[in-house]
Amino acid sequence: MTPYIDGHCHLNSPELRGDLDRHIDEARSAGVQRMLVVGTDLRTSEEAISISRGYFDSGIRASVGIHPHDASSVSSSLPEELTDLVKDPVVVAIGEIGLDYHYDYSPGKVQRDVMISQILWAEEADLPIVFHVREAFDDFFSILRDYPVDPGRAIVHCFSGSLEEAKSCLDLGFYLGFGGMITFKKADGIRECLASCPIDRVILETDSPWLAPVPFRGKINSPLNMPLIYKAAAEVLKVRDSVMADAVWTNGMNFYRWENE
Repeated sequence: MTPYIDGHCHLNSPELRGDLDRHIDEARSAGVQRMLVVGTDLRTSEEAISISRGYFDSGIRASVGIHPHDASSVSSSLPEELTDLVKDPVVVAIGEIGLDYHYDYSPGKVQRDVMISQILWAEEADLPIVFHVREAFDDFFSILRDYPVDPGRAIVHCFSGSLEEAKSCLDLGFYLGFGGMITFKKADGIRECLASCPIDRVILETDSPWLAPVPFRGKINSPLNMPLIYKAAAEVLKVRDSVMADAVWTNGMNFYRWENE
């Protein structure tokens, strides 16, 4: 059986960090052999690196960056303390970065400026990008016209846009990330986006501790739930579970340039 990848999780969150040994052991016992711990600001990025260093042999790596919610915590010129984090060999991506107009925790212009700075940072560091985009695809695509990202070098994680927006991301050569929402009763639109996505562009994730799949919706999510997400994705794409696992393993290993230790 091909092992699973959790392409996006927050083991650095308060809900999970207090019991890391258990969460990681449970996930690995369930077949999850790779986990990407994602930073959303300087502190959580540093924590992601720390966790990856401590559990490097458990297949855990880190992503560093400023989430759009936290864009106001930096200026468009990123602090050296943040940009220096990519020097650590456990860092395999920049993210999560992007735009989120649902809450507007940071002003839209600030989000856009910080997103652009981080695209340029990723290009300089030669790292792929993990994008977060919510209710902001028009501005997202507008920025990418001026600051393009090479095909195969970005993922829109936890995809929640329309079918048309999904196709536009795929036209750019991006991967799409899907998680527990594909199991939600009223998420037909997201399942339609997944069904339209070529299997070689899919990366699956928990986004834990949030968005636990059915039957655990509303509870704390963890990488242990990855098999449920893989099974649901296989049903949507009408492929065997083993085909889904093989494809996402290959996609994730290639995208994050993970080594087969």
